[in-house]
Formats: sequence, C-alpha cells, structure tokens
Amino acid sequence: MGHPVPTQPPGPATPREPFSGPWPIVLIVVLAGAVAVGGFIGVRALGSPDVPQSPGGLTLEAQTGHVAARWDAVSGAEGYQLVRDDGLVVYEGSRTEAVDAEVAAGEHVYRVMAVRSGVSSPAGPARTVRTGESWGQFAPLVAQFPQLLPQAPGTSARWRDAECVRRYSGGRDEVGPSETGTGKVRTVFVLRCAAGAVDRPYGVFWFASKDALNAEYQRSSSTSRPVSWRHGTGLIDENGRGVFKITDDPAQELAMIVVLRTQAQDVLETVDSMPI
Repeated sequence: MGHPVPTQPPGPATPREPFSGPWPIVLIVVLAGAVAVGGFIGVRALGSPDVPQSPGGLTLEAQTGHVAARWDAVSGAEGYQLVRDDGLVVYEGSRTEAVDAEVAAGEHVYRVMAVRSGVSSPAGPARTVRTGESWGQFAPLVAQFPQLLPQAPGTSARWRDAECVRRYSGGRDEVGPSETGTGKVRTVFVLRCAAGAVDRPYGVFWFASKDALNAEYQRSSSTSRPVSWRHGTGLIDENGRGVFKITDDPAQELAMIVVLRTQAQDVLETVDSMPI
C-alpha cells in the first residue's frame, strides 16, 4: 500500500514589484520629455541676444520751439532711441542727448531705449513735459536761419526783433485760378515777417526742389534787373520787390529771401544786412 506524499503548505504571496507593469515606461517617457524641454530652453537661453540694460536718468527741458533730452549712458550700448508719446522715434544715434525740434504744443511723454547688436532694451522710465508752440515739422527749415527768424511762433527773432507768421497757401500761379496755374504747390513752407515794424517786410520761401525755386525765380526775371548780394544772386522788379537766391551754402539752397521796398528800407541794403 502506498503512502501519501506529503505536500508543502502554501507560502506567503510574493509581493508585487513596485511600479510594475506599464508605469516604468510612462515614467521614462515623462523624464525624457522633461530633459528634451529643458535642453531646448537651455539652448534658447544660450543663443538669445544679449539685451542691454534700460537707460536711466532721462531729463527733459522744454525750450523755445523744441525739447532737449539727456540720459545716462549704458555700458556696452551701441546706440539709443528716444521715443515720443505712442512710439514715434525722434532720435536714433550714439549720443546720450537729443533735441526734438518737431514737437507740437501740449503735453508729451518721452522714453529712451538702449540698442546693442540690433536688440533694444526695455524702455526706461517715462518722463513728461509740456511744450509751447513750435513750427512743427518745419522747425528744421526755420533752424537754418537761427538769427533771422523766430524759432517758435509768437516769439521774436534776434535780428531786429522781427516777428513772423506762416503763410498756408501757395501762390495764384501755382494752384490757380489763374490761367497759368500749374495745379500744384511748389513752395513747401513760407514765413512772412516784419523787422521791428510793419513797414520793413520780408519773407523766406522754401521750395520742394531747385527746379521749383528756379521756376519762381524765372517768373520774376522778365520785369526785373539782376543784382548780386552777399550770399548769391537776386532780382529786383520795378515795384521794388526783390527775390534772392542763396548760392554759397548747399544747406540753404532751397530757400529764397524776399524783401519789399518801402520808405523805411532799401531792398539791397536790407538783404545784405541779414544774418544768413
């Protein structure tokens, strides 16, 4: 008779390995993704341009017809941008000072940024200034004659306390209704002035080109006699109206001086006395 084979009693259940099954795969994928993102950010950070610091110390001074600005230099900056109001760049260069000569009357906000390798810094602290009247976009033209003309409306020139007003329209021969009208304006900007009194009138005309200036000059030649003056050539007609071109300074070659003869002034003597 056989004997029963003894059996081993069942032992304790084998404990399950931690993170068994799909978890290790998921964890590896997550870690790999984190490494990839971190590497991408690191590469972007190492490859990003070196942004300069924002300039500080911006100061503004409202002067006659313009605003003068100054600010602190930024180490390593190659240049600066001075911005007015909603982003109009009024200066771009390497200096730490600038003049905004085209600002209109009112309250304005300025900011300055440093530039290096084509990358601009965040704008520095904003500063506000209130300005008076100016010649606006034509201020650089008026600035060609710093003594002869007032540098802002409502002020007097250094020369004989002259006062000037802007003429807003072109001549009859330019826009009509005369038969010889061209239909377009040749003159860019005109100031009519009186030196000390209304009986000493003169004016300065700026033209769009030398051809436009010469066309106006030629229009007066048929009834005028040619003259020379300190800075170029001129014509004086039978009514005592003199027109004068500036030929010794290329920066002023698009400007024409007009002087009217009165009992108080001789045309040629007056134009020769002007601080051009």
